[in-house]
Amino acid sequence: MPYSNAWIVIAVLAVIGAYCLNLLLRGSRPARARWPRKLRYIFVTLVFVFFLLPAPVPNYPGVYAPAFVVFIFESLFQSSGQPNESQGILVLGLGVVSIIGLLASVVFRSKNTQSAAPSETERKANTDPA
Repeated sequence: MPYSNAWIVIAVLAVIGAYCLNLLLRGSRPARARWPRKLRYIFVTLVFVFFLLPAPVPNYPGVYAPAFVVFIFESLFQSSGQPNESQGILVLGLGVVSIIGLLASVVFRSKNTQSAAPSETERKANTDPA
């Protein structure tokens, strides 16, 4: 399989996996126990980025693979593996995505300040027969 086609397959599978994870998190529990929408989106984005972050493959210049694959392979299957670079890429990439997601959830939080309970003046207006 050509190199570019492999990354296309990885990207398509990451999109499908993120979509399925979103559906799973959205519908797996009763409505009162579900994940808040913004946290669910941040988590799904983290998983999506986790699968797509590229890392250079040691001893193969110019060849990249998903960072988690390189990290697992270098740390578990190589006797003198070098997982530090892929580990750093994963930590930095996921940290940046987490910070951006949390900042976006703060900046774009709902402007709806109405509470479920009516205020005191609304209750008086509804009970006065005038």
